[in-house]
Amino acid sequence: MDRMTNKQSPSFVVAISGPSGSGKTSLVQKVTSLLEDAVSFYFDDYASVSQYPSNFSEWIREGADPNQWETPQLLKDLQMLRHGESISLPDNKGMIKAASFIVIEEPFGRERAEMNGLIDFVACIDLPLEVALARRLLRDVEWCLIKRNPEYLAAYLKEYLTGYLNGATREMYLQVNARVLKNCDLVLNGVSSVDELADEIVTAIKTKLGAV
Repeated sequence: MDRMTNKQSPSFVVAISGPSGSGKTSLVQKVTSLLEDAVSFYFDDYASVSQYPSNFSEWIREGADPNQWETPQLLKDLQMLRHGESISLPDNKGMIKAASFIVIEEPFGRERAEMNGLIDFVACIDLPLEVALARRLLRDVEWCLIKRNPEYLAAYLKEYLTGYLNGATREMYLQVNARVLKNCDLVLNGVSSVDELADEIVTAIKTKLGAV
């Protein structure tokens, strides 16, 4: 699939959404490898130059407006990539060259107004939150044991799980995913393998492009 036979055409942007631990990063990487002439783009790479709600509980009580997650640099860079320009990631994380397809990890899908007009296809990973939580904890445990120490790991797990149960983390994931599911192009069964999900996305993209 070569989206850019006409070099003036914008790149085709594929957004992959889902809660923490759903496997977004692995799926972005796999889909990028399957599409011809594609690059990966990650929401978390812009954390240092973005503004997020400081209190998740208050944000949820006030309606959980996705537009309060402001990512002006991500928006600017995505616009540049779509129109064939290379970009440099924040914090010297590297450079991304333009490609026919941009596969972006975007937790909110099309729900943020600034992103809505830039995304061509949204795939949302739907899975039980306890599965996502288990995956995240396994990932974090591995990281802590390599980079930190058992004492740090114990403190981290206590803090994270307390916040998950008593704070707003779980409710945030529920509300965000519910919004994205209503306005996505493809709902994915998150307990399936990465290979299966990636094949499903690529097939759906081919179908959509074939209908254009």
